[in-house]
Formats: sequence, C-alpha cells, structure tokens
Amino acid sequence: MGIAIVIVVIGLVTNLVGMKIAGQIQIAVVASIIAVLVTAVAGAVPHMKTANFTPFLPHGWISVGQAAAILYWCFIGWEAVSHMSEEFVDPEREAIRGVTIASIIVSALYFLTALATVGTHSYGKATSSASLVLVIERIFGTGGALIAGMTGVFICTATIIAYIGAASRLACSLARSGNAPRTLAVLSAKYRTPLGGIAFLGICFEIVFTLYGSGFISLTTLIQLPNATFILTYLAGCAAGIRLLKGHPWGVWISWLSFLLTAAIFPFVGWAVFYPLLIVACLILANMGIKKKRGIVGNESPFGQ
Repeated sequence: MGIAIVIVVIGLVTNLVGMKIAGQIQIAVVASIIAVLVTAVAGAVPHMKTANFTPFLPHGWISVGQAAAILYWCFIGWEAVSHMSEEFVDPEREAIRGVTIASIIVSALYFLTALATVGTHSYGKATSSASLVLVIERIFGTGGALIAGMTGVFICTATIIAYIGAASRLACSLARSGNAPRTLAVLSAKYRTPLGGIAFLGICFEIVFTLYGSGFISLTTLIQLPNATFILTYLAGCAAGIRLLKGHPWGVWISWLSFLLTAAIFPFVGWAVFYPLLIVACLILANMGIKKKRGIVGNESPFGQ
C-alpha cells in the first residue's frame, strides 16, 4: 500500500503545479510503456503455441460476459477528457481526435498483450496476477521482469495523474455552476489550478486507504464498486448521445450500439450494481429534500445563490 500512497501523492502534486508539467510527464511515461509492451509482444512471438489457444471457451459463454465486465477497466477514463476541455485550444477538434487515436492504439496494445499472455500460457498459476511480468521474464530474464514491474508502476502513475486532473476540474466546474459546494472551486493562488477539487480528492483517497489498510474493505470490492459505477455512468452517457446526436445518424447509431452492449455487460457486475443505484437514489432524495427545505423550485441548484 505504501507504493500506492506514493503514486497518489505524485498525482496530486503534479496536478497542483499544472497540466503543462503533467502533460510532459504523461508523454514520457506513455512512451516508455508502449516501448516495453511492444518489445514484450515481439519477444513473445517465438514462444507462442497454438495448443495454448484450446479449448477456446473453457468456462463457456457466461465467463465471456464476466470477463468483459472486468475488461471495462481497460477503457475506463476516456470520458475524463471532457472534464479537461478548457485545457485544449480547440477542444471539439483536438479532444475528439486525441480520444479516437488513443483508443485505437490502446485497443491494439491490449489485444497484443492478451495474445502474448495466452499464447505463452503465462497464467493459471499462483503468480498469474502478474502474467505480463512472467511473459517478459521468460523472454528477457530477471532484469526484464524488473523493467516490467517498473512499467506497471508507471502505468498506475499515468492513470492517477490523468484522473486526478480530470476529476478535480470536474469538481471545480460543478462548483462554478452552483451544483457543488463552492469550496471545490477554490484555485491555487500560485498555479491557478483547482486546489479545492484536488484537496477534496486527497481527503477521499485518505478515507479509502484507511478503510483498506484496516481490512474493513477488500481490494476486490474496491474494484467492483467503481466498476459498476463507471458502467452505469456509460449507460447514461450513451442514452444522452442517443438523444443529443439526432442530427448525426452515425452518432445515434454508435450511441445505440454502445448502449445495448453496455447494458448487456452491466448485470455481470453482480451485487455491485446496487452501489451506483444507491448513490443515484441518495442524490435524488437529498436534492429533493434540500429544495423542499429551502423552497427552491424549477431547476435552481441547491448550492446556488
């Protein structure tokens, strides 16, 4: 857990000093990650065996749905770009192009990594949670495994930096529009970054680390709960796309396809589906209660003037 705390602190500090520095760090980290993954896949090709791909569905089609629910973690985070739109000169053009290119590259890397892992049968053991490390160790020895482990740390760091940047700016934006407490809109006097949002995230991280460190909640649960939340969020986003993109036939079609595929995956999350539903219910009830108490009508925010 110590490494996780260090990574989170790096993410918080990096976003505090500004997105320009964060972006430069991200480019260096992502470039190193791609280099290691491409090298690992290329080195694994001679060690792949067709026998390792049979049987094709050892646990049936149900396991495909269960795996797909977890695989959402591979692509969770694309929506975070929208929260950083003010950092782009031309967000409509640059953000869409960036997400499209990144999704293609990341999808290819995930597929090739999975191909190398299954083709070399680097899973199914007690150490299967570090399958990629096993692949690289088999090819390049202990030194290669160490590099792979460090790459994993870089991947986590890059993700944390990106998500803290997006979440803190979302909190700031909500506060500015009156849909969240105004303290979240406080900016750093020196760096003009969302200090309020970053501080709030720091408190949330501290709570999660405390709960996990005390054994009150397991790592599996910590993965399942946000996973369900993200999938439900994507369902809502796809539904919004169906409604808002009526003038764009391809947009509506893709939104419908995404909505149906995401809806098919959602039940495989299991009991965790109740977590985001409970949050939504609590927010609706709290919003109704505050409006009733203050006599607010219409669409005025409970945090407004």
